[in-house]
Amino acid sequence: MPSTTVPGLVIRRTYEAPPERVYQAWTQPELAQQFLCPGDVKIAEIQLDVRVGGTYRIVMQQPDGEQLVVSGVYREVKPASKLSMTWKWEEDDPKDEHESLVSVDFAPHDNGTELTLRHELLASVESRNNHEHGWSLILDNLTSLR
Repeated sequence: MPSTTVPGLVIRRTYEAPPERVYQAWTQPELAQQFLCPGDVKIAEIQLDVRVGGTYRIVMQQPDGEQLVVSGVYREVKPASKLSMTWKWEEDDPKDEHESLVSVDFAPHDNGTELTLRHELLASVESRNNHEHGWSLILDNLTSLR
């Protein structure tokens, strides 16, 4: 059972690209596949149905071949402004699965974009710390998006 005392995670980054382009990176599979995985993990499969009530599913593959699957439902979709979605990792035992909430805001900043990512309703401090590490790597990847 998640603890209500686990603080949410907030990470901010600025990018030289306009909000429309940064938003596209999160909503177009061919772009999301380039950055939406941490470190040396690769995306083996990605499905994005970006609309309120639409679903997404991302299969990440680690160098040793192990696959990690995350999926969810879009709760809020405001082009070039905001995305909000549930976030749930598939576990071997469905009883171990926990749904959290990810929100990404895209705001104009100088000639680029300030992105603010919030990840809330996490199951534990350990989960929060793991997600903070992963999201930091992912947001760093976004800088080199082609």
